[in-house]
Amino acid sequence: MRVCAMLSWIVVVAVAQADGVQACGDKFLLVGRGVKFRQAYAAIHPASIVLYAQPASRSAATAILDPRLQASLKAAGHHVTVAGDERALARTLESDPVDLVLTDVADADRIASEAANAPTRPTVLPVMFEPSKEEAKAIEARYNCRLTSADRPDRYLSAIDDAMKARVSQRKKKP
Repeated sequence: MRVCAMLSWIVVVAVAQADGVQACGDKFLLVGRGVKFRQAYAAIHPASIVLYAQPASRSAATAILDPRLQASLKAAGHHVTVAGDERALARTLESDPVDLVLTDVADADRIASEAANAPTRPTVLPVMFEPSKEEAKAIEARYNCRLTSADRPDRYLSAIDDAMKARVSQRKKKP
């Protein structure tokens, strides 16, 4: 009887002290303990991405060159290259297989014409800084992309996935 009471007491104390002892998967149900999007995300179509922004440009350059964005892109499986100036961008477009170029909307048209002449014809994804609704709609219609400097990295990853899906479907259509 005494042994049974002692064992019961030990079990009660052990259960009260064992926060970490849970069934498989239960740890993901605790508040704030789930897997974050950027930790579980892996790109379906890994891309070779060039980040280009003139340092003197508006705040879109800050968003494009943000180390957290670069880390998120790399963690998702993308290859990231930062072009520091126009010559580096031109050299990268000519010599490396590039899929996408993220750039400030102010430079997008010029870079799109350069990209059209590059061997891999990369897709240009412009990043806008505090756009008006009309400006955002016009850019989205032209580039099939709507990225702003205020977007979080997961929004960039989603836009990159959409652009890569479009590139893959275009390649399949060409014989």
